Amino acid sequence: MTFPLKFALPQGFQPIDLAETPNRRADRLLGRLSALPPEERLHVVLANQYMVERMVEQGVIYAATFVGRSERDPAAATTAQFTVLVKQAGDRTGRPLETILDAIRQERENSEAQLVDLSVGRALVVVEDDQFATPVDILGNPGSRPHHVRQIQVIYPLGDRGQLAFFGLATEFLRDWDDYVEMMAGISKTISWAETGERGAISMVLDG
Repeated sequence: MTFPLKFALPQGFQPIDLAETPNRRADRLLGRLSALPPEERLHVVLANQYMVERMVEQGVIYAATFVGRSERDPAAATTAQFTVLVKQAGDRTGRPLETILDAIRQERENSEAQLVDLSVGRALVVVEDDQFATPVDILGNPGSRPHHVRQIQVIYPLGDRGQLAFFGLATEFLRDWDDYVEMMAGISKTISWAETGERGAISMVLDG
């Protein structure tokens, strides 16, 4: 079954091959960061690899990495990961977004959520903070630095399929958070239903 929505990403995003080896992914990313100091390059690579590993665990169907210069520190890089994930709604009331909203407000203190109206229909926007620790880093060394990740998700019901689409933008570079919120707002405005007969909408999501 093809993904029924299409969307566009701004310049700076590169699709992620989720089956690629960590070493090859690191080499590819390092090539885009050659102008940065070694310590800054390693930070970006480690943050990116950690996020990719979590995407694979979650069953993401599409992912892309943004790498750019920080508006607040032009000498530093910033990176974020965009993902698309599809899950079963698991709701029998016909109001899956409201069910998720109620659960978040009752059970998840590190999250904020609200309903919004997009051109494609009503969606749920969720902002969540998480901290994780990894046993080893990409070089095989003991992982000591905790990962503080902030993510904004736009959740949209896929009609009568009984599924939800999760569009997410996550980053460890919290100094640039406001810029990423603005970026996600722009992406959300491009979400629309794919026309009948269009090839898989995910394959159409290249740099806009």
